[in-house]
Amino acid sequence: MRILAIALGVLLLAGAATQAGEISLRIVNVVTPQDVKIWEPTSIAAKKGDSVTLQLINRHADEHGFEIAAFSVKEVVGGETTSTVKFTADKAGIFPIKCQLHPAHVVGQLLVLE
Repeated sequence: MRILAIALGVLLLAGAATQAGEISLRIVNVVTPQDVKIWEPTSIAAKKGDSVTLQLINRHADEHGFEIAAFSVKEVVGGETTSTVKFTADKAGIFPIKCQLHPAHVVGQLLVLE
């Protein structure tokens, strides 16, 4: 009976650890000392099922893109403006983040854990 109770407790804890949550981050377009424009932070982590909200802040006069193609995120952020994108991280893996307007800009990645 004690073993059954322990096993049930482990299963309940495992289920609680995998419940979807909400992630809200501020991502800022900055210029590095080497004069390269990037979205910072460059890497984002989430769990599968999480609801993700990203506030994209462009501090430059020109517009910049933010794309995570695997989740149909494709935003153009006007010069010196802010945009918000929302999506559900419904698949696990490592997914590229890029500026679809300026391919030479440094890209990042979205890591979605099972």
